[in-house]
Amino acid sequence: MQRVIAKAGKDKKVRNFYPGLFADELEEAPSETGIVKVYTQDKHFLGIGYYDPKSRVAVRVYRFDDGPLDKKFFLQRFGRAREKRAKLDPFHRLLHAEADGLPGLVVDRFGGVLVVQVRNRAMEALRETWLPALIEAAQPVGIYERSDMDSRRQEGLPEKVGAIYGKVPQVLEVQEDGLVFSIPLDLAQKTGYYLDQRENRRLLEQMAQPGQRVLDVYSYVGGFALRAARKGAYAMAVDKDLDALGVLDRTASRLGLRVDIRQGDAVEVLERLAWSKTPPFQQVLLDPPALVKKPDELPRVKRLLVDLLRPALRLLAPEGWLWLSSCAYYLGVDELLEVTRRAAADEGRRLRVHAIRYNPSDHPWSLHVPESLYLKTAIFQDDPL
Repeated sequence: MQRVIAKAGKDKKVRNFYPGLFADELEEAPSETGIVKVYTQDKHFLGIGYYDPKSRVAVRVYRFDDGPLDKKFFLQRFGRAREKRAKLDPFHRLLHAEADGLPGLVVDRFGGVLVVQVRNRAMEALRETWLPALIEAAQPVGIYERSDMDSRRQEGLPEKVGAIYGKVPQVLEVQEDGLVFSIPLDLAQKTGYYLDQRENRRLLEQMAQPGQRVLDVYSYVGGFALRAARKGAYAMAVDKDLDALGVLDRTASRLGLRVDIRQGDAVEVLERLAWSKTPPFQQVLLDPPALVKKPDELPRVKRLLVDLLRPALRLLAPEGWLWLSSCAYYLGVDELLEVTRRAAADEGRRLRVHAIRYNPSDHPWSLHVPESLYLKTAIFQDDPL
C-alpha cells in the first residue's frame, strides 16, 4: 500500500480525528492516486485514507486504525450510523459525512428510499465498495443519487442525478408528524426535503398560537407554514421556487389547511409587504440558502442579510418572534447576531436573544470536525422597554 507522510505539526489534525490533509501539509506523497497509509515524519502510523492530488483535500482519512477500506469496513460504518438513529422515525439523515466517519458521503432516508450525495473524489473512487455495503446494511427499496452540489463541481467531478438502485418513485412521499409532502424528485432541492429543520419546525408549532400571523420566508414546500396553519394561525409562505410552492399548496389543500403564498425574491416581497402596510406578524422565520461558500464572501453576504432583516423587522409585531437560520459553515452565530444587531439598530427595534439552536441529532456535530456544525438558528424576541 502507498503511503503519505504529514509535515511536522500537521499530523496533530489527524491525531485528533480530523479526516483530511491538504497537499501543502504533506511532506511526502505517492505518484498515483489511491488508498494510502498516513504517517508522521517519525514513522508513527496515523490512519488509512485515500490520496488524490486533484481533490481540494489531498488525503481523506477514513479510519484511524490499520485495516482495509473494504466492504466489511463500510458495513461497520453504516451499521454504527443506523444504531445511533435507531429511535428515529423512517425519515432522517442516515449518514452525515465526516461526522459519521465517511467524508464526502451523505445519505438521507425517506422511508424505503435513500437519497445519496457523493461530494468528493475519494468517495467517488470508492463507490464500487461502499454502495453494495449500503444496500446490504440499509435494505432500501431504491436509491436515488443527487450529486449535483457545488462541492462536487469544485472537485472537478461531473454531476450525477438519477436512480442508482432498485425502484425509485418519481414523487418522494415525505412524512413528518402527520404532514405528508409529495415532492417530485426532479424539482427537489438538496436531497429532497430539509430534514435538518425538523426540530425547529416542531418548536414553532409549539410556540404558534391560534389567530397569530406567521411569515415563513424561503419556505420551500412550507414545513414551517403548514405547522403554523395546523395550529390555527394565519400563515404566509414566501419562496421564489414556484414548483415548491405548488407542492405546498397541494399539501395544504389535502390537509384542509390554508396558507397564503407569495412567489418572488425574498427581499423584494418583504419590502412590498412592509410598504403596503400589511398587518404585523407574531412569528417571522428567515431560512435563506447557504449564501457563503468561502470566508471572503462574508462581507457581501452580511450586507445581504441586513437588507433582508430590515423589512422583516418592519413586519414583526411588538413582542413578536424573529427566527434567523444559517446553513453555511462560515456564517456562524456571531455573524447572525451581528447582522441582526445592525438591522435592529437601523429599524429602531430592541431585541432579546431567546435561543440559539444547532443541527439535530441525526446531523451530528463532531467536536473534531468544526465544519460538521453548519446549521445555526437564532431566535429573537422583540423586547421593548
